[in-house]
Amino acid sequence: MVKKDGAETRRERIKEIARSLQAAFHEKKEKGEKLELQLSKFISSVMFNTGLTKEKVILYLEVIQDMDQCGIDFDNDKVRKTEF
Repeated sequence: MVKKDGAETRRERIKEIARSLQAAFHEKKEKGEKLELQLSKFISSVMFNTGLTKEKVILYLEVIQDMDQCGIDFDNDKVRKTEF
């Protein structure tokens, strides 16, 4: 069995969170709702599903935000879909 290096594991986790985020936005879009999520609930969900700490989830969300896939508003506890 081949052991993964740290970078590969982080990359997979970031992709997993990004897929989860996009799925949540897709669900909102299908319902005709505003494309935003409650940040604290999304973080809790990711923590539960992955076992990651809150700090790691936030770090990975910031990476996803830097890739222009979402906007994070910590003050208003929102994650918004980035519109192009």
